[in-house]
Amino acid sequence: MEARNSAPLLSQVKSWQLVGLGITGWVTLYSAAIITWGTSSTIVGNTQGGFFAITMGLASLETKRFKKGNATPTDPLQWTGNITTEQLNQTITLIIQEQKFRVEAPHAIEAEMGFGVRAVKAGRTLVFETGRWKEPVIDLLHAKTTEENRKKVFADFAILVGAGIPDENTWIFVKTHPVQLLVGKELKRMLIAERPPVQTTSSAGVTIKAEA
Repeated sequence: MEARNSAPLLSQVKSWQLVGLGITGWVTLYSAAIITWGTSSTIVGNTQGGFFAITMGLASLETKRFKKGNATPTDPLQWTGNITTEQLNQTITLIIQEQKFRVEAPHAIEAEMGFGVRAVKAGRTLVFETGRWKEPVIDLLHAKTTEENRKKVFADFAILVGAGIPDENTWIFVKTHPVQLLVGKELKRMLIAERPPVQTTSSAGVTIKAEA
């Protein structure tokens, strides 16, 4: 016999409907028992109706379990939806200007490589890679590409900006290369913080404001 999956049916039935059906079934079976066997069959009617109500109650619990198990997972990067890359670049620009960096327009080749902000201070050039900032994962290939592009534009440091989470190999890579990370929760706090920020300084000499 072919197995049937009750999930599609249960997904369309509300819990209160099953509970109501159980109560209605109990009343119906109880009435039928009274009519068929007389008042002496009260116990029989109660027993049959009780089993029916219990069955419907269990079905109600199954419906809740099924709906809970099929809940749509929350997108961890949903908060980035209303923020454009241009707005991100503007925010970064304001922060580094407060730290006395001179902000320059990215060169055409830098823009093609995804660098959205270029800053200079004390003879050092920093480029912020923001072109792929909404990607959910920052992998080693991404970090290596950013480092290669940094060399091509003759920048001293590259700041890889991303809302996603770097993998373990990426964290290891940036420890030994002039590439810094402004990512994940740190970036989120910087963009949408409502409380007065505190300051932390990276090895590139950039002070990033983050929520306390």
